[in-house]
Amino acid sequence: MLWDELPALFPGFESPERWLPLLRRHIELVEASSERTRVTSVPAGEAVRRHFAESLEILRIAEDLEGAAFDRCVDVGSGGGFPGLVIAVVRPALEMHLVEPLQKRARLLRELAGELGLGNVTVHAARAEDAARGPLRGSAGLVTARAVAPLRELIEYTAPFAAGDGLLALPKGSGLGDELAEAGAAMSELGLSLAAVVPMRAAISQNVRVALLRRRGAIPDRYPRRAGIPAKRPL
Repeated sequence: MLWDELPALFPGFESPERWLPLLRRHIELVEASSERTRVTSVPAGEAVRRHFAESLEILRIAEDLEGAAFDRCVDVGSGGGFPGLVIAVVRPALEMHLVEPLQKRARLLRELAGELGLGNVTVHAARAEDAARGPLRGSAGLVTARAVAPLRELIEYTAPFAAGDGLLALPKGSGLGDELAEAGAAMSELGLSLAAVVPMRAAISQNVRVALLRRRGAIPDRYPRRAGIPAKRPL
């Protein structure tokens, strides 16, 4: 996939003359920093599709379901800024919070946001279990996470950030059906319902689907459990 294909794929994201150069600069900065902070193993020839088109597709799918743009998004485990920084670039009015536990990656995210002039981005160098017990708890209309953990574990990291009626947009591969079946008890415990499962368009991915989970009920105060417990004892 070529950079110039993105505006036609995403006509709903206005002003591509502004955001397309920023996305190209984003990957240049990630590549330039790779010796000190490695955040991706995706081959360079696949970066436009895998990192940028897929990130934009997550946002497109979520906005289509919502019928509107979001005011605040929390991206958990942001790594090199996929999808969080990409979303922040195309939606400059959106307040984006990037939660990244690794200090080196958090520093890189701050550098990237600064270099790209993204005043709508705040980086939180913290584990999701800790960040979700602070001011971000229950604050976001949209919560995203990409390639972080199995679904039954992942929703404990992400659901506490969602506002009432907020949406989790979680991309998954071909095993999503099994993951959803295994996550039923966790979804019930965390007050979530399955709003939709939407496949990415074939031009972007042949196998990635986005699970859209809606927060419907209160999340008990005991969640998320302390750092490390969701991975050791998933709900």
